[in-house]
Amino acid sequence: MAAEPSGDLQAGALARALRRRDPALRLVGVGGAAMAAAGVELWMESHTWSTIGPGEALARIPGLYLAYRRMRGHLLRERPQLTVVIDAPALHMRLVGFLKRRGLRTAYYFPPSAWSRNPLRMHEIHSRVDGVLCAFRANAQLYDSLGLPVAFFGHPLSDVVHDSPGPEEARGILGLEGPALAVLPGSRTQEVRHLLPTFLEVAARLRRDEPGLQILLPCATPPLERRIRSMLGPELPEGLRIMSGQARLALAASRLALMASGSASLEAALLGVPMLLCYRFGALDAALGRTLKALGLLRVDRFGLPNLVLDQDVVPELLQEEVQPDRVEAAARRLWEEGPARDRMLADLARVQEALGGPGVVDRLARVVDFLAAGDSMPQALARTEP
Repeated sequence: MAAEPSGDLQAGALARALRRRDPALRLVGVGGAAMAAAGVELWMESHTWSTIGPGEALARIPGLYLAYRRMRGHLLRERPQLTVVIDAPALHMRLVGFLKRRGLRTAYYFPPSAWSRNPLRMHEIHSRVDGVLCAFRANAQLYDSLGLPVAFFGHPLSDVVHDSPGPEEARGILGLEGPALAVLPGSRTQEVRHLLPTFLEVAARLRRDEPGLQILLPCATPPLERRIRSMLGPELPEGLRIMSGQARLALAASRLALMASGSASLEAALLGVPMLLCYRFGALDAALGRTLKALGLLRVDRFGLPNLVLDQDVVPELLQEEVQPDRVEAAARRLWEEGPARDRMLADLARVQEALGGPGVVDRLARVVDFLAAGDSMPQALARTEP
């Protein structure tokens, strides 16, 4: 069960690994194109469900509640051996609690406590599911310190990026001659609306000094590509290439990436591509965030995944009012040009790569999932998965 494009990608990789173990396995669920391509029978598509901030989420509540009821109905009729939910705690924490009360087994992949240090929260998650599958070492260590068994073998993107083309091969595939800049404003419509105009303005400024610069804009889904083309109109900015998917290829071919915070930032880190992370909410959500922070109810020091992995500020982050062309351009130029800032980031990204682990992650996770589906406890599944 995946409720947004990044979860769909991870679910698709897991589905392929499960199918390699048992080609006759029947996989059903909720997700998007990656899951469908991996042979999952989709009850519903979820690529339009994700939102930014509580204000925009409130408008989606009626539709999401109906979807949640449909999901429950499908699961009760099918009664699968195991339901794997991915991230999206607002939806999936409620769902796994419901399934537990109905006697159905579940596993949480990318659990919502990824950056939490609250023992009560971690015990609550663990109590609702039969297995927890972590993607970050620090998260797994916290569970382990509480005596809560979890599966951790590294981050699954390590597998995907390990098999990706290198910079020169990627540039050859795309037919690039001059330098390239990757622009990834996110997979959500709201992210694109808030970030894409600024990113394209900065790209145009960089192109004035680099006339051959190619601006690569991969789109996570066909609906998102249609929205972006509608925003830009028939006359695309000079040097811009809109790509259907292929975010990893665009990153591998690029000297620098301007992007929203999200899983793509880990892909960039694993590919060794310097990046600048930006995030911007609507006015209502920004005001709510400031209020919660002033009251001490919101404690967020950093939001970029590479920074969270190391618990250090290794990738520049610009938030809200900071996301304006002059600020973004200045930060981008420091990373574009050869020099200490770029060298330091490349060294830090190598540290992120080490923290995320090596290849073979998804296949080992698939073994755990397979054993959980067969009725094993988490300790039993982990023991049978050890090399």
